[in-house]
Amino acid sequence: MPGYRQEVFNVLLAQLLQKRGVISAPENIVKADAAKRMPDVIVNFNGLRTAIEGEVGDHADAPQLALKSARGRVEEGIAHIGIAVVYPEHLRQSDFATLADELAQSALAIAIVTEAGETGFTSGDVDALENALRYAFEQLLKEDVVARAVAILDDGIDHFARAVIDKDGVMDRMAEALEIRGLPERHRNAEDDEE
Repeated sequence: MPGYRQEVFNVLLAQLLQKRGVISAPENIVKADAAKRMPDVIVNFNGLRTAIEGEVGDHADAPQLALKSARGRVEEGIAHIGIAVVYPEHLRQSDFATLADELAQSALAIAIVTEAGETGFTSGDVDALENALRYAFEQLLKEDVVARAVAILDDGIDHFARAVIDKDGVMDRMAEALEIRGLPERHRNAEDDEE
C-alpha cells in the first residue's frame, strides 16, 4: 500500500497529545522485538509509561493487531498503559503539511489497556482519546494496582526473610553484599546506670 505507515501516525498522535498537555515529552522511540521490526512510541502520561500501538484501518484485522500489541506492551512491563488505535485509511494519502490537522479531526477507533483491564474499542477523536486516558488512570487508582503490587512484594520479602533468618552463612553474605555492619558497642557511663 502506498502512503504513510502507522508509525508516522503514532508519532503525530503523540505530538498532538503533547500539544494539548496530556502527555509529557520527549517521546521515546523504542525498538520493538525482532518479529515486529517496528518502533514503539512510549510517552509519559501522569508519570506512567504509555505505549501507542496503532494500525491503519485498511487491514481487516487492524483492531485485533493494535489491541494485541498494546496488551503485549503492558504484559511485558514496557508500559503501564497501552493505547490501541486504528487510524482511518484515508490518512495514508493525506498531504504531510495537513496530516496532523486531519489526524486531530479524524474518528479513531480507540481501546485502552492497563494492568487493571481493557476497554473495548470506541470511536472518537483526539479529545476522546484524552478522556479515555484520564478514565483509565482513574480506574488504575481505584483498582489500587500499586497497593496490590506492594503487598505481593511484601509477601515475597517476608517469605525470603523467614527462609534465611536461621542461616548464619547466608545472613553474613547478605550483610556483606549490602554493606551492613553490626551496631557499634554502646559504652555505658554513670548517667546510664542511674536511670
